[in-house]
Amino acid sequence: MKDIEILLRGFAMLVDGENYAPSMVKFLNNFSRQCKSHSEDQNTYLGNLLESFLAACRNLPEDAFLNKRNRRFNIALYEAVFTAACREAFRTKREPSGYLNAEYVAALESDDQFTKAALEGTTKTSNVEMRLKRAKQIVPAL
Repeated sequence: MKDIEILLRGFAMLVDGENYAPSMVKFLNNFSRQCKSHSEDQNTYLGNLLESFLAACRNLPEDAFLNKRNRRFNIALYEAVFTAACREAFRTKREPSGYLNAEYVAALESDDQFTKAALEGTTKTSNVEMRLKRAKQIVPAL
């Protein structure tokens, strides 16, 4: 169920990331409980938002979200890019439009502050905040 956790983390950071507090498991469980009260329209919107985000990723290289060292999916990079790219669309309740630029994703991944916040103590509030902050500074909203 790692795929579900990845999607959940992306949505949790987008919707409620400013209220993040460790542990990640507790944060995700609380977010999941909150989602039980979502309306069908709200869930449909979030599904469409995700599909639009994936469409915006269409031109990215296949390995855009893979860790360059170990070739594993980089959850921290995905959730940060998803949050940054979708932030304005979510705020205005529309679907993101346009395409993600591979250079922005690569720039975020190689950013010293982002990398430091993604390598150790990854669930510390300060590191989560730093990753989201750097993503919003580097990756334009769609």
